[in-house]
Amino acid sequence: MGMYDNLQYLGHEYQTKDTPAQRLDLYKIEINQDNGHWYLWHQEYDAKWVDDPMGLSCGYLDQKNKRWRLCQDFDGLIRFYREDDERGGYKSDAWIEYQALFMNGQMLKLTQTQGEPLTQWLLGGIKQKEKTK
Repeated sequence: MGMYDNLQYLGHEYQTKDTPAQRLDLYKIEINQDNGHWYLWHQEYDAKWVDDPMGLSCGYLDQKNKRWRLCQDFDGLIRFYREDDERGGYKSDAWIEYQALFMNGQMLKLTQTQGEPLTQWLLGGIKQKEKTK
């Protein structure tokens, strides 16, 4: 099972496998009120492993001193997606997906996608599961 990160955008939380961390970290795309441009931010933290023999992984990562850092060195494409329960569960139009192109942490282009490989893969698995019921 692959790891993913969460990304906040316009009041919603999305999942992505395209951010640099890929360890269940938090990112956000937020507008800079001074210049009107959108930027990618990463929530950094100081971390310490805490042993917990009763826990699922025999411990956990204790995160302290959380702070936001601009991803000014990030160049690339990030795809992010979420299920919209208000649109009706696992139907094809219930998935909201975007792809955003960044250079130096600034978003250059944002496209809402539909019917792309990620959507088709998710829906294919769901349809297959429904056939086995």
